Amino acid sequence: MLDAGHDQAAGLRRLMGRSALHLMAFPLSPRDAQASAWVGQVARTLHSLGSRALVIDASGGEVARALGVTRPARELMDLLSGAHRFDEVACVTREGVSLVRADAGLDAFVANGGAPQDLLRGFADLSHGFEVLLLAMPAGELASLTSPHSTVPVMVADAGPQGVQQAYAVIKQLSADFGYSQFALALRGAADPAQAMAVHARLADAARTFLNAGVSLAGWIPAVGGATAHAALERLAQSLLDTASTPVFRH
Repeated sequence: MLDAGHDQAAGLRRLMGRSALHLMAFPLSPRDAQASAWVGQVARTLHSLGSRALVIDASGGEVARALGVTRPARELMDLLSGAHRFDEVACVTREGVSLVRADAGLDAFVANGGAPQDLLRGFADLSHGFEVLLLAMPAGELASLTSPHSTVPVMVADAGPQGVQQAYAVIKQLSADFGYSQFALALRGAADPAQAMAVHARLADAARTFLNAGVSLAGWIPAVGGATAHAALERLAQSLLDTASTPVFRH
C-alpha cells in the first residue's frame, strides 16, 4: 500500500515469514509537552535495544522535536495522496528512528472514512522491516485508528497529583467515549518504587471504581537522571513492548 509497488523483497519475505509489527498507542494531552518528548525517548530506546521503530507523530510536532526533527518537508498527507513515496516523507534521526508527521494527513484519512486497519497494515508491509510502530496523538485521533478491544493505551504521567489527574482524564475519555478498558501507566519522576506503586494504586483504584477499567504499571523513571534513569527507561521500554503492544499482522 505505502511502498507503491517498490518492495522487491516481498516474495522472499513471504517464503521466509515475517513477524507482526508491534503497535504502541500513546494518547497525548495537549497540556503536557513533556509526555510527547518522553515518547520520543521511548522510540529511541526501543531502537537502541534492537527493535526498529517508526513513529507516527500527530502531536503537533512535539515528538518530532524531541527526536531532533524540526521542520519535515512533507507529512502523511503527501504519502496517502500518492504524491510522494514513504522514503520521501519519513524523516530518519541520527539514531535510525523513522518518523512521519501526521497532523493533517491523519485528519484527512479519518474524514474520508479510511479503514484504520488498512493504514496500519500499510506500515507493517513496508519493505523497511519496522518492528515497532508508535502512534503519538490526542486521544480522539488515537481512538479513530485503534481497537478498544485489543489496544492498551499507554498513559505517560508525572508522579505528582497534576500528572495523575491528567492521566485519569484521558483514561476517562477513552473509556467512557470509546470503550477502552485496559491501560498501562508509565510514571515519570517517582522517588522510589514505593512511591511509584502508591501512585499507581491510587490511579488504578479510581479507574476500576468509577470507570470499570484496568490500569497496569508498566514501569517508572526516577526523578534523578544519569545511568540509573537510563537503565529504568530501558526496562520500561521493554516492558511496554512485552505487555502493552498490539500485533499488526502483515499481508
